[in-house]
Amino acid sequence: MIQRYQAQFAKQLVNQLIAILQRDQTAALAIINATRPAGRTLNPFAAFYKEAHAIQNWPALVLVAHSTAFDANSDIDLRSQAVQFFCVMAITGTDPEWLAEDAMDTLRAVDIVLTSIQFSDFYTPLPIAHRTVPGGMTTGLNSAVSKVQDLRIMKHDLGALMQPRSGMLAREPGIAFVVEMEEQ
Repeated sequence: MIQRYQAQFAKQLVNQLIAILQRDQTAALAIINATRPAGRTLNPFAAFYKEAHAIQNWPALVLVAHSTAFDANSDIDLRSQAVQFFCVMAITGTDPEWLAEDAMDTLRAVDIVLTSIQFSDFYTPLPIAHRTVPGGMTTGLNSAVSKVQDLRIMKHDLGALMQPRSGMLAREPGIAFVVEMEEQ
């Protein structure tokens, strides 16, 4: 069979985004923590997931590639697409007021990372700590095949206050965003 397109769709994009979030979270948290009271600093994410399920390590970040919409009016030789993502941060605490503060600041830290990405980062192999990438490095998108055109934040959701079985309070703030790209 001869493939018409070399498109990789969301898979490599998800790995690149997780690697970038892992790499840049500390710098974003430094910005946020500089304005927080002593003893109330936010910690880096302990775990990164590609699908929502029972969280074992808190705080955690879940990055889900929700859907891919194709542009029917694009060049026949290209797959013009918008990949829609939802990124949820799972955080816990004992005080509902501080948990609300933590949710807003955690959301802002992830927004800082996402809106600061240099598009060249999508093409660069990066270290990643994720069990689905056993070699510990992403491959990066192939610049001869893929072109990232935009990353746009679409929505912030502060999440609802929950009380899981552990007795701790939990909150799951989230960011919906879209990555527009073309692939051959």
